[in-house]
Amino acid sequence: MRVSLIWSSPSPERTIAVAMRRCYSTKAIEDIESEIEQKGAEYWKYLLTKALQDKSLDVLEHFTLTLLVEGAGEADVGSLTRNFPYLRATHLKGADWMVSLNARTLVELWRSAGGKAFAGLVVSELDGKRVCPIFNAVAFGEKVHAS
Repeated sequence: MRVSLIWSSPSPERTIAVAMRRCYSTKAIEDIESEIEQKGAEYWKYLLTKALQDKSLDVLEHFTLTLLVEGAGEADVGSLTRNFPYLRATHLKGADWMVSLNARTLVELWRSAGGKAFAGLVVSELDGKRVCPIFNAVAFGEKVHAS
């Protein structure tokens, strides 16, 4: 099975950090965004770590992905969509699929025996394209390097 990133939310780590801060702040969104920018990537990492530790996974839903999955059997894709209801799959042709999911679902896949192999392919693709390296390091520990 081959996974290729088609699209992802722009600035996913910053977006998650803003969402995390907004959950616990009454500040105007512009002030939160300014604070996030001033504090930089280490602060984003802190907020991502806190979200995962506190199991505040809802803020991860603001980071979405669309993937081309080639060589996937219908039974495998069906199992993923049944077990992970926020993963959407559209059959293209043969064994090719367009799959959409958010980062919360990716974390849940990673933590599941039935989803970890697929999640590993997605994380490897994100790592290879240098998409969200802070998120990958915090959420998945040792990066799964693209081969």
